[in-house]
Amino acid sequence: MRKLLALAATVATIAALSGCAAQNPADALMQGASVTCTAPTEHANVDQIQVSTDQTKVPTVDFATPITSKSIETKVVVEGTGPKIYGDQLVDIEYLGVNGGTGKTFQSSKFTGTDFASQFLKSGQKPDFCGALAGVREGSRVAVLFPAELAHGGQGIPDLGVKPTDSVIFVFDILKVFLPKALGDEKALPASFPGVNVVRAANGTPGITIPKSEAPKTLQIADLIEGRGAKVSMGQTVTLQYSGFLWDGKTKFDSSWDKGQPVQFKLAQGALIDGFLKAVVGQKVGSQVVAVIPPAQGYGATAQSGIPANSTLVFVIDILGAN
Repeated sequence: MRKLLALAATVATIAALSGCAAQNPADALMQGASVTCTAPTEHANVDQIQVSTDQTKVPTVDFATPITSKSIETKVVVEGTGPKIYGDQLVDIEYLGVNGGTGKTFQSSKFTGTDFASQFLKSGQKPDFCGALAGVREGSRVAVLFPAELAHGGQGIPDLGVKPTDSVIFVFDILKVFLPKALGDEKALPASFPGVNVVRAANGTPGITIPKSEAPKTLQIADLIEGRGAKVSMGQTVTLQYSGFLWDGKTKFDSSWDKGQPVQFKLAQGALIDGFLKAVVGQKVGSQVVAVIPPAQGYGATAQSGIPANSTLVFVIDILGAN
């Protein structure tokens, strides 16, 4: 999977999305998520754009040139039935970019599922795909009209043949909407679990306290949140947020939250340490899991960057999706 393109070298790659709940069973998966973006309200200009509806083919786009607007406008061409976009999420997207001044296509994925963009979308980035796609459901095809100022700052994109006054139209097929954080039913740690305490920020980022006692000798796994999605299986690619700590309680050696976006791992023997695999496989999408992993199921006697040899590891893991 590749990242969705940037509009220009000076324009950051895509931003965030969001939406609000509706009467649809798919929305149960998102129950408890926070809406971080506001959908556009104007659509008179984008309504003039005709887009084909066959989602197995690269879309055809027809409109009278030039076309523009005063604000970002979005038109749902085909409405999907999956979860809505809320913001601070990974989303898989097929895309087509069209020059609103000339009607010419300047970039496109194949719309075959082989080269879609897998992009973390967050509010505040530019162009504002966050607002443009707010509330759009998985499975939808949408057309988005960006005026020149909001597409490329009125500077144009010479390499793509986009002039300073040209608007930009994108057609997106929303293939997959991942959870923004663990969402489900809160669970108390079992009494037998070693005295690890996890606290969460509003966005799900965990903090942890670890007892000043001897580390357990066996693998310990417990749910902090039990998700509402399907169980994860070996062989799947999972989308996760995670933080890893040493048992000393002082060292956080790795964190996807700190890096600003989720990660994706193939669940396969040898691809991940054994204890991490066991912590994830069989869990439901939406779950938050805490795992205490002894050296034998971690990195053993081999030191890693930031991890001494024979370390007991503690992971907090959000399971945001699986393919």
